[in-house]
Amino acid sequence: MSSSSPLLQSAYDPTNTYLASAIVELDSHKLRVQSINSAQSSLNTAFKLNSKLTSMEWGFFNASSSSSLSNSIENEFIAIGTASGVIQIYAPSSNEIISELINPTNLSISDIHYSTITNTLWTCDYSGQILEWDLSTFSIIHTISINDFLTENLSTEQISKISTIKYANANHLLIATHSVYLYDIANKKLVKAFPAHIQPVNTLLPIPSNPDLFLTSASNDRFINLYSISKVSAVSIFVTQSPVLSVSLGEYNKNHSILTAITEEGVVEVFNNAFSGTNGSVDGTPNRKKRRQIQSKSNNCTIKLTRPIAERKEATDSTLTITTVSVSSDNLIVSWLENASIPYFETISWLDESTGELALVTDKVIEKSKPNTFATTLHSTYGHDIAANKHYNEGNAIVSDGTNLKDVANVSDDEDDEDEDGETLAEKLDKLATNGSKSSKNDQIKKKVNDKKKLGGTTLTIILSQALRNNDHSLLETVLANRDPQVIQNTIAKLDSSLAVTLLDRLAERIARQTSRFDQLNFWLKWIIIIHGGILTSLPNLNSKLSNLHAILSKKADVLPRLLELQGRLNLLYQQMDLKREIVEEDDLIEGKDEESDVEYVEELDDAEFNGDISGDDFDMDGEDDFDMDDEDIDEESDDEDGEEDDIVADVMTLETPEDEEGYSDVEIGVRNDLMNDEDDEEAKESDLRVKKHIKNLKNAKKQLQKK
Repeated sequence: MSSSSPLLQSAYDPTNTYLASAIVELDSHKLRVQSINSAQSSLNTAFKLNSKLTSMEWGFFNASSSSSLSNSIENEFIAIGTASGVIQIYAPSSNEIISELINPTNLSISDIHYSTITNTLWTCDYSGQILEWDLSTFSIIHTISINDFLTENLSTEQISKISTIKYANANHLLIATHSVYLYDIANKKLVKAFPAHIQPVNTLLPIPSNPDLFLTSASNDRFINLYSISKVSAVSIFVTQSPVLSVSLGEYNKNHSILTAITEEGVVEVFNNAFSGTNGSVDGTPNRKKRRQIQSKSNNCTIKLTRPIAERKEATDSTLTITTVSVSSDNLIVSWLENASIPYFETISWLDESTGELALVTDKVIEKSKPNTFATTLHSTYGHDIAANKHYNEGNAIVSDGTNLKDVANVSDDEDDEDEDGETLAEKLDKLATNGSKSSKNDQIKKKVNDKKKLGGTTLTIILSQALRNNDHSLLETVLANRDPQVIQNTIAKLDSSLAVTLLDRLAERIARQTSRFDQLNFWLKWIIIIHGGILTSLPNLNSKLSNLHAILSKKADVLPRLLELQGRLNLLYQQMDLKREIVEEDDLIEGKDEESDVEYVEELDDAEFNGDISGDDFDMDGEDDFDMDDEDIDEESDDEDGEEDDIVADVMTLETPEDEEGYSDVEIGVRNDLMNDEDDEEAKESDLRVKKHIKNLKNAKKQLQKK
């Protein structure tokens, strides 16, 4: 069932007259039996169980007589399997427990099966022990252990479903874990094994018209397998659109049959003539290719319940979850819950008796208006006065967590008031001397209180324990939604160690369904292993109990080396990019230092202009000659002037290009760089030209001074 629904299990009786449903109310489980048609019977009972329900099954007393299959509820009973290992026999007609069958292992009951073949009751528990009970004396007839016929490697499997069939004119038992085993009851030996599903089997249904065939489905699986005992393999597979919760079968004759499956979406998927063309016997010798072929079938139609468009106020109104389906000779009976606990029914015809054709061939959407649950006409048991206090209902129950501290301030105020009305200061001082001997005890008490405060704070332990004990998935989801690491640590620290394994199983189920939630649930796994790891290692059969969690964590651990390899490659790429960026920045810095200024400063020219020897008009900033000289003036230069020119050049070079740290001038460095590349050569040439222009300007300035 849905994790948000209070419904645990529900089942129709073999006559399709009554519906038994187990629901959660507060901290207990309650069993209700209700008549489908109030015109036929007005039975409507409710019984509160003293233990948690794990499974239930309808059965008959004195089933050997043909009259037992009448509509008389006095001849029917419900076998209830509990978590304490007790099987309770409940009589709906008298609304009481008429007998209790004690399981020798005292372990939780995993499944109950009433056999019309042996007219006995079969039960199995989580230790792998199967018991056959005599319904007249309520005593044990046979005891079968799964360890007796399975190998050592498979003995850790837990039995999820059992059923009886007639095979080779002998009574046999079908035992389902992840696979299905055919067990000979009389000879006490394993006959055949059928590999079935990866997840535990949740439906094991023999075909009444053909004892060679049986159906299986598994949790979180979309496939329904049809097996042939004679072929020891699957002969057909029915594929649904979402995981299957339960399967029902109906047959009108050999040519008309129907198979229905309730999925997790709350929709019924219908397969018409599911067994047409399927024969359990093997005729002739078909070739290997044909034997390997397995028929795969999709649904012919779906049945969906919804609210009328005008009444759709919430997202859940678009689809009403169908909880139970039963197939009669020509009708389907579907049920759903209103107000989270009251079952309602709808009858749908799947066979047109007038034409003999199948009626469900296209998708069917049925609109159901919200009923008036206060009315007492149809559901008198649930009706009550509107003016009276509202009855408790799981659908409108509000659960508050441990963060509600609104009354703490009031408590502290009351304590302050008590202190004001108490003893005076003088009286308290008088008592200090007598309390000296008690100081050490007070220190110890304070220390204990401080230790408790360290572990205190907001915790969700009580709510988490309630959710795990009652199998309340919606309440558990509320707790797991908390992401505060400190709250998670405090909650796990105060959790009972006996519930740690149960919590690990619930976490493994959620991680398997939604891998994206692993990061959120990782904190819960961490603190469970840290705090309760020592106790978990001492538990027996820990490998089988935590097999699902081990498989999930192993699968995630296998991906770790590939992720580390990818991380290493990404880090290498990042380092290469950083190195290239540093090299580019260094090159830009070096080029910026090597660039020469466009404006050069000559100290002698500045001094000459300051002394008035030359004017700014005589020498421009571009270093170009502004004097017009004749060729004769140039020819009058003497050799002494040439010598003086050399001195001036040396002085200017000294002022303009000082020596660097290695003892080379800028001109010499430019010449050396000319050997390195062409760009440096061009820069050196430009520098030489600028120097020559400065020399020429100085010569002109000197001549001007001499003329004056």
